Amino acid sequence: MRTVTLAIAIACGIGLIGVSGAWAAAANASMIAEAARAVSPITKVPCAMRRVCNRYGCRSVRRCW
Repeated sequence: MRTVTLAIAIACGIGLIGVSGAWAAAANASMIAEAARAVSPITKVPCAMRRVCNRYGCRSVRRCW
């Protein structure tokens, strides 16, 4: 019984952590996209494919900075 109660408490805690600050929906698509960018915790990092060669041969490698 304690295990079930603990699992429910953990699930509720995770659910509350995931709640965003946005309460109302925007009227048009550009406002929705802007709100999604403002709330998103993901930051974009510039990446590029580089050709790396060594004594074993050449290969393409993704490098981010």
